[in-house]
Amino acid sequence: MLQAIEGVEVALLLAHVDGPFFEIVEATGAGKTVGSCIALAPEVTFPPAGRSTSDLRMPTAFTLMSDKRPSWIGAKQLTGTGLRLVALCSHNPPLLESQLEAAAATMAELDRHGAKSELERLQQDRISALIRSLPVPFVFVDAPATDALINADARSLLKLSSTEVGVEQIASALRHLIQSQGNAALHHQLTADPRAAAIFYAHDHGRTYKVDTQWIDDGLEGRIWTFHDITEERRLEEELRVLASTDHLTGALNRRAFQLAFKSEIARCRRYGVPLSLIMLDLDHFKRVNDTYGHQAGDMILREASNLIRSSLRDSDIFCRFGGEEFALLLPHTGMDEGRVLAERLRYAIAEKPVDVGSAMVPITTSVGIAALLSPTDSIDTMMRRADEALYAAKAGGRNQTVSAP
Repeated sequence: MLQAIEGVEVALLLAHVDGPFFEIVEATGAGKTVGSCIALAPEVTFPPAGRSTSDLRMPTAFTLMSDKRPSWIGAKQLTGTGLRLVALCSHNPPLLESQLEAAAATMAELDRHGAKSELERLQQDRISALIRSLPVPFVFVDAPATDALINADARSLLKLSSTEVGVEQIASALRHLIQSQGNAALHHQLTADPRAAAIFYAHDHGRTYKVDTQWIDDGLEGRIWTFHDITEERRLEEELRVLASTDHLTGALNRRAFQLAFKSEIARCRRYGVPLSLIMLDLDHFKRVNDTYGHQAGDMILREASNLIRSSLRDSDIFCRFGGEEFALLLPHTGMDEGRVLAERLRYAIAEKPVDVGSAMVPITTSVGIAALLSPTDSIDTMMRRADEALYAAKAGGRNQTVSAP
């Protein structure tokens, strides 16, 4: 740019430092002077248009750069900056003032663009550093889909190498992630509406991630993806669900959970017209066991009986500790006759295996009542009542037997 100013021996770009001192930022034909600091009077740095140097005190540096004392000086400030453009020559060339004006304006504009570019670069560096330091996998793809930012955790989750950071590679990995989770509809939605927001769940190597993707238009414009590892949260939720629905001693469903399952099962049986049976089972003389051997022994017996019962059930059967030493079993797709066969098998299995409570081998027997779904209008309450009546009939009849409800 300085070389383009015609008719001058030396052109300099000066930066104001403090007071009368200026640093030489750039100079034509005098590179070794760049970085030097010189003192200049105001009339040198702000001379009238195209003035003679005869009455000016010129710094020695200017004389050395011109190889002789310059006879003419021109200077222009670069608007909006602390820079000044100075031209030195041995004559007063025509049009030099307009050339200086144009050169100063151009250089000021270039300086502003350079500052803007540098600011953008610094902002981009800060954003990249922030994304790298985020504690969750994170991806950003800009609106034109020409640039992307991704941190190491996201690369690992999306199975991308450290060199695979291009928009196409990231987009392909995200598309594969969505489709691998059976979310083809979500992919179509995001394709149809680039500004759509969505939340879905992804599973990878035993971990569960809540994926949140949305469009942003606040300084940066594009789509962000965040991946929150909720594996521990889901595990705790499952533990709480189990605690809320199961008996802590035996692992069987508790009464409330059993009734909810019963309600769902009986509705299904009514809809499809399939059979359903209910078994109520009570350990005989359990109070006597507690009184004789202690409650710890009683707990051991309840657990052993539960294990024996559970080992004889199908995956579709529903097992509940109804209260104390009483258990309930709901048998989908099972009529009265099949239910009675299972009840008898359970009764014999329990009777044939005394429980070792440490101080003794304690024999256990059970009384069993069984009822079946009789009609589409039959209800949970009526089935429970008939099975309960059959159970008490078994006890009244001498215990250790199965009684079927009429």
